[in-house]
Amino acid sequence: MTEAIAEFFGRLFGDNVIIATILVAIIPMIELKGAIPFGMSKSFWGEKALGSWSAFGCGFLGSILVVPILALIFKPIYNWMKDKKFFRSIVNFFTGDIEKRKEKTDEKSKERSERAKLWLKILTVFLFVAFPVPLTGVWTGTCFAVLLGLNFWQVCATVIAGNAVCGLIVTTLCTIFPNATTIFLYVFLAIIVLAFVIKLILHFVNRRRGKREEKVEE
Repeated sequence: MTEAIAEFFGRLFGDNVIIATILVAIIPMIELKGAIPFGMSKSFWGEKALGSWSAFGCGFLGSILVVPILALIFKPIYNWMKDKKFFRSIVNFFTGDIEKRKEKTDEKSKERSERAKLWLKILTVFLFVAFPVPLTGVWTGTCFAVLLGLNFWQVCATVIAGNAVCGLIVTTLCTIFPNATTIFLYVFLAIIVLAFVIKLILHFVNRRRGKREEKVEE
């Protein structure tokens, strides 16, 4: 399988491992957590594989490109889709967990001063992005920060800082275990697929349960 994937990327990008790593880092959920081991994988790139800091730089650059764009356009698109019945279930599926986190954060900061509330929100978003697990990262972190009410510069600074820490953790692991970068990538992608499937199942279960409760109330 690895050879087939390597051949595919070879045809798609040629020897441009830098461009390939940057583009992979832009993809939601994969981001730099997947791009770093991807760029360092000798199984995919052979001797052209990137060094740890080159992979970090490419992954970091690609992943943060979406942050300012998403910080500007997410809220109006979110509000527009939320008001449309056709898109409402799609919005709930992708932002339901983020909204729950927002409610918990708002609850924790309820009796704090405005300054303390702001720093709690910033710290929460930073940790959310910095911890290198699937379904967290710059895409969800930026949306989360916007929903919490952080302004444009606060969103960008917090998410980018968290992303840098996340990238350093992943780079360190890949540097310590250089021969396991391809395995790291496969495991990470498998966890993403599994987490997405579980999220999809839970979404439909909760949706069906909600409809049943509505019928009972009627």
